[in-house]
Formats: sequence, C-alpha cells, structure tokens
Amino acid sequence: MKALATLALFLTACVSSGPPTRPNDREWNLLMADYQWIQTLRGAQKDAPATATRKEQIEARLEHHRKIEPTLVAFLDKLREYHDRTRDPRATPILAREKIIVGDDYMNLLARYDRAIDFYRAALEIDPANEEAKQKIALAEKRRYVSMSAFASVKGGMKEQEVRALIGIPREDWIKQVVQNNRVYSVWIYPKSDGGASAVYFDNGVVYHTNWNAAAPPRQ
Repeated sequence: MKALATLALFLTACVSSGPPTRPNDREWNLLMADYQWIQTLRGAQKDAPATATRKEQIEARLEHHRKIEPTLVAFLDKLREYHDRTRDPRATPILAREKIIVGDDYMNLLARYDRAIDFYRAALEIDPANEEAKQKIALAEKRRYVSMSAFASVKGGMKEQEVRALIGIPREDWIKQVVQNNRVYSVWIYPKSDGGASAVYFDNGVVYHTNWNAAAPPRQ
C-alpha cells in the first residue's frame, strides 16, 4: 500500500509539472509585455506622406511588415498555444484583431476585397461576437463591385481623391497609365456585379471622362 501511495504521489507530481491548462496571470502578463513591444514597434513606423504615390504607400507598408513580422509571428504562435491550452477568453479579441489588421491592408491599400473578406471571416471564426469584423465584412462586400448610383456621382473635373472618396480605388493592376507630351493619362477600372467593368479616365489627376459600360460582362 505504501508503494502504491508513493507511486500515486509521483504521478501527481508529474502531471502537475506540465504547463497550466487554465488561464493564469503569470503567462498572460508575459504575453502582454510582448504585445506592448509589438505595438511600440508599430507606432514607431512612419506612414508614407499624403502626397506619396500608391506604389510608394504599398512599399512603405510592406517595409513596416518586414520590420515587425519576426516578432509578431513569434508572439502569435505563443498566444495561440496559450489560448488553445488554457482557453483564456482574453486572448480571443487579440487573435481576431490581428486578422482584422491584415484584412484592413487588403481592403484599404490593395483594394483586394475578396482577400480582405477572408481575413475578416477568419477573425469571426476566432471571435464570433466581434462587431468590427462583421462591419468590415459588410463594407468590403459593398466595395467589391461599383454601384450605378455611386458611379453616377463621379463627374468631370473631379480629382483622384474625390473619386476615391466616392467609389474607392481599384486594385493596382486595374489602374493603367501612360505619359504623353508631359501629361499623365490614367484609367481606373472598376468591376461590376454582372462581371463587366466601368472606367474613370484622368488627365493629370483630373477626371475628363467616365464609362459605366467600359467592358461587357462575359457571355454565358
């Protein structure tokens, strides 16, 4: 009997020596110290100036990601492991928030709304009650295709920023540009829900023509 009692104590000690399976402040505080450092790194990054081209803005954002990516990936790996092991509800909104941050870049900078929606939905899978993710999904769905009413509000003489405020900016590969006689001519192409496309034409950054039916939908 004494031997069995000793064995039981030994097994109990072995089990209790593993990582905690319940939420605990010791691990959480260490994780939050790491996250605070990541937020400090983010805050130290300088955004591209308002006058920067879209290409320059994208390059600046990519450089931001390169600087914090190793630290962020290591942190998220630790946070996910802690969350899966302890089911600490405090980890859920942070994991979801990081998905939303990536989705925001796809939506606001790259105009790749399908990819943005993927990340927002991933955030909802982590945190089903996340209202921000729900709102971002609705916004991205709205921006995926240009509406006739919104497109009709674009008028000749408007500047690029005004057009962007009304109907957004297309993907980088849906903007065509040519320089002739020291003038920059560009066209922004917007997909429509029927599979066709509309276009806005600029002369030195000022609208001079619009075409709702710039491209017909594909034949069935």
